[in-house]
Amino acid sequence: MLSRGVIAMHGAIRSSRKYLLLVACLCIALACMFAAGCGVSEDAASDKDTGGSGDRTGSEIPLQTLTQGVTSDYGRIDEIPIPEDAPPECLAISDEEEFQRLVSLAYFQEPIGEVDFEKYIVIAAMQGPKNTGGYAISIMHATQGGGDVRVEVDLVEPEPGSMTVQVLTSPYHLVLAERSAFDPRGELVFTFVDQDDNLISQQSTEV
Repeated sequence: MLSRGVIAMHGAIRSSRKYLLLVACLCIALACMFAAGCGVSEDAASDKDTGGSGDRTGSEIPLQTLTQGVTSDYGRIDEIPIPEDAPPECLAISDEEEFQRLVSLAYFQEPIGEVDFEKYIVIAAMQGPKNTGGYAISIMHATQGGGDVRVEVDLVEPEPGSMTVQVLTSPYHLVLAERSAFDPRGELVFTFVDQDDNLISQQSTEV
């Protein structure tokens, strides 16, 4: 027969094994919780970097400013003047005829040279007629994903109640984009959004 001491020792060993097994299970559970937490943190950081929107991804299209200013007649001398509270007008221009029509309507403050439309397209953003200073518009980025081109436009407006110069303005920004920078080419959909990712307009253009 086994002595009481041996039986007690076996009982202690079994208790120790149960304790070690419990500790091991707790360690595994804590490790899983930590790994899951890290995954969530990394996903949140990724969403923060990209603004939580997959639309911002794509190949960057290099842009070159053709002309930019705040003084033009765009929206004032057309047959039907554009209201001051109208949204900006954004265009992707791929031929000389359409470009010259825009130039004749706008009378841009800065002179514009010739554009080689065999090599470039013009992306234009016009904020429209304003009765005070404090307004500005800039084309910031263009990215392409497949047949879609996303153009981000930065809009500046005076703060409500702020002091502004009483002057007639109509801000604009025109940029060049090389046709060879687009891949694929052909009929592409240009989507214009503001700095807060609000949709301004869309259009299809042959590149």
